[in-house]
Amino acid sequence: MSNMRFRKSSASNANPHDGRQRFRLRGVDLKGAKWSLGWTTLQQVDPGNDTWTFVGEIDGLIPQDAGDTVTSDSCTELVYLVPINHTTALRMGRFVLSEQPGGRPRREYVLETLGSTVRFAYEPSLGALSITAMHSAELLPTFTENWLGEPLRILFGQLIFPRLVARNLGNGRTHIHVRRCPGLIGGATRLAALWRSDDFGQGKEDFWCRYTELLNVIARARNFEAHKITHLYEEVIQAARGTRWTWAMTFASCIEALANMLEPPGRDRPDADADAVAGLVKYIIAWPGDGHLKQSAVNAVQRTLKTTTVIGLRRLVLVGAITATQLKAWEEIRHSVMHGSLISSYSSEEENNKLFALADMMHALTLEILQRYSLRSPTHASSNNGASEPNPD
Repeated sequence: MSNMRFRKSSASNANPHDGRQRFRLRGVDLKGAKWSLGWTTLQQVDPGNDTWTFVGEIDGLIPQDAGDTVTSDSCTELVYLVPINHTTALRMGRFVLSEQPGGRPRREYVLETLGSTVRFAYEPSLGALSITAMHSAELLPTFTENWLGEPLRILFGQLIFPRLVARNLGNGRTHIHVRRCPGLIGGATRLAALWRSDDFGQGKEDFWCRYTELLNVIARARNFEAHKITHLYEEVIQAARGTRWTWAMTFASCIEALANMLEPPGRDRPDADADAVAGLVKYIIAWPGDGHLKQSAVNAVQRTLKTTTVIGLRRLVLVGAITATQLKAWEEIRHSVMHGSLISSYSSEEENNKLFALADMMHALTLEILQRYSLRSPTHASSNNGASEPNPD
């Protein structure tokens, strides 16, 4: 029996990406309630004489029998931890607020979107934000528990994930999941947040309008995993744990990804002179020189017929989506850090301005995607100054 347990543990550690080799963990608490702790890989601590001791990590807790729920509604309920001493808590206190009859404030806000009622409630003393969303044809069970938090990660520039998820099925039963959630990252909000600190002058209605726009883009893409925009913001947020060089590289790459969503590279350029290119290609082919050099020259000339990321960004400057200063900062940093040049570990005004320009550029591209998505209909096809519509995925 000991040898079999040892072989199973060894196989699990040797194949960490094979779910079939992992252990299913179950537990019983002091009150006798049974919990499913998910699948895990165990590490042996000390075999001892007759007792085997293992340690491992779990992703969350799921009660095996959640029992009856207090609601018969089909809805998703989420609870997020918001440390009271963080700027995110200050913003929650400002935006999750409504007036009751008689003028008394209530820490609650309600949205009507995607065929659903989404209710936010914030309790500062508990450091908790709760969201309840009724299920609809566009806000589906299971998917919704992931979608609702994605706009918060983008807006606040933090890895905001639910601590508790309750999926009410509408038949008096529910699935409850207590999850691991990362802590907030110091310094990330300043550059990574779409809703910047200088936006505080705007009313909470503007904030919730932006949240709704993001949620619509995310929900209508129908992805169970994070939307591409959310994923890019998560990368920038996590880069705050690294060096300034890491952050610069991450910003430059994420900007390129967003730009390609707006202006996909590899399309025919409407301003290219195809006849001139064809004539030059014919001339190169007739040149009696090295065939390899001729082919390289032909490929270079033919590439001028297609759009590139830089060409797309220049078009975005022309339509006012980004500024020429931001594009210049992106080109300088991208061409340097992507080819091994280091950014100073120490802060300087010049490099700080470039980083701030990159952050502003990323947020400007995100806002452009939201704007084009909101206009995406045949009647608005001619209102984008010839620019393409973003890929919602």
